[in-house]
Parts: sequence; C-alpha cells; structure tokens
Amino acid sequence: MLELDYQIPIIERHQIAAPHHIISWDCNDSRFHEPLVRIEPYNIAFESYHAKTDGKNSPYFRHIEGSHQEGWLRNTETGKLVDVNVHLHPYGVEIMVLDAYRCMDCQRGLWKFFYQRGKTENPDFGDKECTDYALGYVRDPRLFDKLDSRTFPVHLTGSSIDVTLRDLDTGQWLDMGSKFEEIIAISYTDYFERQLAKGLIEKDDVRLFNRRLMDWAFTQEGFLNDPVLWWHYDWGNQPYIKVKTALSPDDAPDMAWYGPIDSPDWETGGASLLVKEHEV
Repeated sequence: MLELDYQIPIIERHQIAAPHHIISWDCNDSRFHEPLVRIEPYNIAFESYHAKTDGKNSPYFRHIEGSHQEGWLRNTETGKLVDVNVHLHPYGVEIMVLDAYRCMDCQRGLWKFFYQRGKTENPDFGDKECTDYALGYVRDPRLFDKLDSRTFPVHLTGSSIDVTLRDLDTGQWLDMGSKFEEIIAISYTDYFERQLAKGLIEKDDVRLFNRRLMDWAFTQEGFLNDPVLWWHYDWGNQPYIKVKTALSPDDAPDMAWYGPIDSPDWETGGASLLVKEHEV
C-alpha cells in the first residue's frame, strides 16, 4: 500500500469570485502562438462528453450540435497531462478528459440547449429570462468578439480541460461526490473539506480523498482548479491568472499567455490564432 501522500487538504477557495473576463492576454508571450495538438496519441484517455450519441451524457442526453469526437489542447498542456498521469498511476487511476478545446460551433450548441431548456421549463420566459437562465451554465457565444478578451469562452483557448478520474483496470469513473456538469453546491471543489471541518463527514470519505487526489496531481504540474467546478482545470489562461492571483498574488502574472485559437483541421490537424494583435 502506497503512502497516501496525496491526502493534502484542498484549501478553502470557494470564495474566489472575482471575474476572470477582465484579465487580458499577452500576445507577445512566445506561448501565445503555441499550436493545438491531438491528445489521444499521448495515451491520455479522452471522451468528448458533448459529442456522445448514446444518451449517457446528463444533462444533455444527446449529441450537442457543433461538438466533435476528437480532443485537442495546446502542445505544452498536453505534455503536462502526461505528467499528471505519472503521478496518478501508482494509485491505480488515470485522468479521463471529457472536454478540452471547444470550438464556437459547440459553444453555440450548448447555448442553444440551455436557452431552449430554460424556455421549456418556464414557458412564460422571454428572451431576457432565457438568456439569464442559460448564463447560469454557459458563456453567451453571441457576444464573442475575437479581439476582445472579455467576450470569449475559456475552452476556446485550448488550455482549459474538464476531467475526472477513472480506475486503470476497470475504466470505472471514481466517485467525486457529484456528477460531471452538475452545477450545484456540492460541485464546489472544496465542498467536502468544509463538510469535514463541520464534522458532517468522516476523514476517510472516498469523495474527499478522490478530490484531493486529483487536485494534488494537477497542482504538481502547475494546473489550477476552477473553485466552483471540481472537474475544471486551467493553465495559462484567464481563469488560471484569476486563481493564481488569489492564491499567490506575489507570483501571479498580470496577463494570460493563452487567448482564443482557431478550430483545428479536424481531419489533418493544425490551428491558427484568432487574435493577431492585442486589443481590449
């Protein structure tokens, strides 16, 4: 039995609420022009959650318009994920990436889904109410301006991932305490840390341990987690700078080094940057 050195408490971070969209990117950073690469050849498990067609992708239960089966990320970040798995394999688990680079067509498909669900659940809703409902789940793609760092969804940078853990032998997903894409209070990353502090769970709660394990492995490679979503990690983009500033203000860069990037050629690979010069 390995020493459980990953059982490092996740510090309370649910109150990190400053908006990340006001953070600019630095187009002069050499990493700004880094290309996207396919992640599957790196032996990183990937399943496009939004592109599933078997109905087993709650809350959608269907293929999202504009989604693709392939997984893409920035080149450096893909290599860092390989190292995350190196940390995890001794514990018999690996990462399972469920969403990586997300093109604008998929973003529009997600927006359409939540906008329509808001209307279905609330027939009296007008456009404003449906828009407010959808904004509780996804960024509005109708506002996207490729030259405005305040308007783009972070998955368009190719440096955000949604991920869970799975058993190396069985492929079964580990119990993380809430379902992927379940936007509720229990999905805050530090939720079980706070439950433990209140004496509401035991210190050997598997959900607590699994979140600690994943957060430990990712932070070893410099990733930072979105405090409200246990499954979301970033490196080098706006949310990363936001969390880095909150946790280590003296070491945090002022600007992100990844901005939005064009969709790859889904057949042959490659990508070109959307942003040619910095403008806010």
